[in-house]
Amino acid sequence: MKIVGIVGSNAPFSHNRLLLQYIGYKFWQLFDLEILEITDVPFFNQSDDQTDNPVIQNLAHKIAAADGVIIATPEHNHTTSAALKSTIEWLSYQIHPFDGKPVMIVGASYYQQGSSRAQLHLRQILDSPGVNAMVLPGNEFLLGNAKEAFDSHYHLKNEATINFLGTCLENFVKYVGLVNGLNAPNEEILKPAGANESTPVSTDANSGASASWNASAAPVAKPIASNSTTPFDKTLDDIFGPDLGIEGKDILDTVALD
Repeated sequence: MKIVGIVGSNAPFSHNRLLLQYIGYKFWQLFDLEILEITDVPFFNQSDDQTDNPVIQNLAHKIAAADGVIIATPEHNHTTSAALKSTIEWLSYQIHPFDGKPVMIVGASYYQQGSSRAQLHLRQILDSPGVNAMVLPGNEFLLGNAKEAFDSHYHLKNEATINFLGTCLENFVKYVGLVNGLNAPNEEILKPAGANESTPVSTDANSGASASWNASAAPVAKPIASNSTTPFDKTLDDIFGPDLGIEGKDILDTVALD
């Protein structure tokens, strides 16, 4: 699995860069992580379109080609960094590499609350129509007191923190598979089971709908409740817990819970 990690700071030294580097080092068995920098991204200006800038194009191509994205955001004045916000503006103006892309947010800051408010704002930004990313619900990794969190080798020191980070990343891997499975093109879904090019299909005289298609589609159209035993629901249970407390809700409503 190919994941790209975006350093949400343009500072020469960043604890969020250290966090991504540690993720790539410690959890290499989960995925291949490539770290992307935003240092040279120009400040967004709608009147001076720089979508073709090689730096922006490189970011867009890397994101589009990846299975998923991890964004490490600092917190500046209760929100994400201006550099990261500007980068996302460029990547949602004329081009849209985040569209339908599984994204996980992590963050580190000097203070005890971590980057909680920055992560909240970043979720809202990534959910906007021009971006349309698929952000992993829950699984919030907030690294507070970042100056004391790393040892002299820039490895996280606290074992419980490391274990929680590992759990969040494992859930993200499951989520990436789930989202990309939904996004995958499936032309066969429009054909009745066993149909081929020469198979005649009877249609409803009123609507033109295929009777055999209606029959085969019926199980798929049923909402997946929290007590379902489908593989799809099992994956959600593994990520978000076995009981979300929602009966008979549409699966998209369930996934959107935060």
